[in-house]
Amino acid sequence: MHSYQQRHISIREDYELLLEITTSYEKDYAKFNSLYRASLKGFLSLIESDIYGLNQIDPYEGYTDKHSFEHKFKRTFKKICNTWNKEEIISKYLDSKYANLKNLKKKRDKLIHPKETSDLINVNLNQLETLKLGFQDYTNLIDSIMNGFFISPKNFNFFT
Repeated sequence: MHSYQQRHISIREDYELLLEITTSYEKDYAKFNSLYRASLKGFLSLIESDIYGLNQIDPYEGYTDKHSFEHKFKRTFKKICNTWNKEEIISKYLDSKYANLKNLKKKRDKLIHPKETSDLINVNLNQLETLKLGFQDYTNLIDSIMNGFFISPKNFNFFT
């Protein structure tokens, strides 16, 4: 758990700085576009790191890193929240915040595997605000799950 938390905090702090730098270049179109794309990629990298780390602590049944992002995300957080009696946290997130994350993931996928020049995204400030909102929603999810993480576990064997 300690290793996961250290990794998450380190990546999260770097990412927060990247968002701050990106925002500061909103008037410089070329740099703003590049920094936004780096920010979008970085956000999903943070989540993918968290998914991997949480599955090292308490894996969902059949976990493999080969599963799709959506499958791993939902199964990982449902498993963690079930183990730690926090099911309502992931339910609320999936009901009200997950759609934005899925849209951001689609944009990131186009950046990673562009098929057309338009896949590289020409950014505006609204898109950055949507990304920031996605990051804040995800941060709130993680913080809510980690708050009192060791208080009332169920179905978890500390010795495996």
